[in-house]
Amino acid sequence: MKTEIRRILIIDDDVDYRKALLVRLGSLYPEADIDVYDFPGQGHPPMDFDWEKYDVLILDYYLGGNETGLDWFNKYKKSENFPATVVISGMDDDKMAERAHKAGIHHYLSKKGLSKGKMYEGIEKALAHHASIIENYKQRSDHGNNFDIFVHDFLHKTEKRLISEILSERNKSGYLPDRRSIDEKIERERQHILESIDYPPAQEAQVGLLEIAAERIRNMKW
Repeated sequence: MKTEIRRILIIDDDVDYRKALLVRLGSLYPEADIDVYDFPGQGHPPMDFDWEKYDVLILDYYLGGNETGLDWFNKYKKSENFPATVVISGMDDDKMAERAHKAGIHHYLSKKGLSKGKMYEGIEKALAHHASIIENYKQRSDHGNNFDIFVHDFLHKTEKRLISEILSERNKSGYLPDRRSIDEKIERERQHILESIDYPPAQEAQVGLLEIAAERIRNMKW
């Protein structure tokens, strides 16, 4: 059964490709309102931009300069009501898809050979992934439905524990932590999540949050 989609937002710096997306999405979801955010013309969305009125966000990976759709996703996603997000890219790159997944993006699609069927399937997968994560937060959080507190606490506690271990080892050895030792601790944390949680959406949600904490830790100056 086709998921009901009322509003879709497209963000892509290529004017011609935006027009193509409008046509394709319009044929897939004729009842939906489809908006385009003209990033080159309008600049960055304000922090109070109403993302939550959209069900789906189609977000280009490269937005010009040094900015990516992943940067925007991390900057603007402040609650569970942020739309189900599909990142698209002209590059057919497995590593790029992996980075998108680790950033918490709900689905990734390559523009190369992107048919109407693949677009529809990708959007439906993004919606399903988005829904499973929200359901997990609601069922597992000690704070009920407060998504912001749940995410903040998980990230804070995970970072604090891992940083404490890394600093303790640094103080004992006298050496700065290297990438390998940091990655080993993060991998151990990931395995603990997979072994201690038998509910797949919960595993996926917490592993995704772990990756956010991991990137912050890897970029710290020790």
